[in-house]
Amino acid sequence: MTLNEALAIAEKAHAGLKDKAGGPYIDFLKSVAEHLKNKGESEEVQALAVLQDILTPATKLSEEDVLKMGVPAEMIARIKKMTYHKNQGWIDEYSCKLMAQGVPAEESTYEAREKEFVHFVKTLKDDPIAAKAKAAILSVLQEDKYIHRQERRELKTQFRLKKYKAAIAALEE
Repeated sequence: MTLNEALAIAEKAHAGLKDKAGGPYIDFLKSVAEHLKNKGESEEVQALAVLQDILTPATKLSEEDVLKMGVPAEMIARIKKMTYHKNQGWIDEYSCKLMAQGVPAEESTYEAREKEFVHFVKTLKDDPIAAKAKAAILSVLQEDKYIHRQERRELKTQFRLKKYKAAIAALEE
């Protein structure tokens, strides 16, 4: 699948959706593709990064819908593998252990979320294409246009950035 084909599909799928900074979500995906292009990554990696969120509840698309739109089955399998599903039970258990050791509740929760997310991201290491796409997504999410200076002071945002950096490091080990 070409990048242009992926972008056309993503534009339809994400029409009207906004990113965390309030801009059109498709602009975020284009930024990720540009980031990958500037790193010399293949069009295959760029196309995967552009389509990585196509099966989330926000798009209301099923695998069958996406297949009919022209996304190859192999790419759909990669997209599913890249889709993060939080393991809240594990996060709760781990954060309770930290709190029992005297770590404040909010910090415990953020640390547990980071650890669980990094564990998920490590599962992508066996697929270099998916790993490169996910690392690029996490890199772009840290850019100033997606996290405003004022937000960077918030503890929640600081932990989110720490989580992204830890996940990228895990993919690069």
